[in-house]
Amino acid sequence: MFACRTWSTSRLLACVAVATMSVGLAQFAGAQTADELIRKASAAMQAGKSKDALTALNAAMQMSPDDADLFALRARANDAAGNFEAAISDANKYIEMKPQEIDGYLIRAKIYVAMEKYDQALADANKAISIAPNEPDGYYRRSDIYRDTNKKDLAKADEKKAEELGKAGR
Repeated sequence: MFACRTWSTSRLLACVAVATMSVGLAQFAGAQTADELIRKASAAMQAGKSKDALTALNAAMQMSPDDADLFALRARANDAAGNFEAAISDANKYIEMKPQEIDGYLIRAKIYVAMEKYDQALADANKAISIAPNEPDGYYRRSDIYRDTNKKDLAKADEKKAEELGKAGR
């Protein structure tokens, strides 16, 4: 299986960043496996082609409909495409399938911020922190929420905590 799918949010974003090939819809037709489609979707996202990524992810999900990680990836692609309700639905499905993984909560928090639903975003960031208090991503996400809601002191404190955790994890 494609190793990047089970990584934390920060590692997944780094993995996607390495995918540099340009992707068009014609390339999806030749893909034989869900993993190939995931790689193509990651490259499409990197290239800013969220609709192409959705096409590839939808095809991958037909091959692996019970793969929770595909819901997380499609939630990100739907978010990038501005399909917020679909993104929330996919994030919810991921959380249902993997309730003790923080990625679903962090993804959904980001979507809620885009929808200006800051209370829900904050609840999800807090849930991620409660699940993995030593993981910096939850603090970074909550810092972003605080910054967007003009709670600058809280934002700075969470960013500092995230940086400390990041240094300790190296």
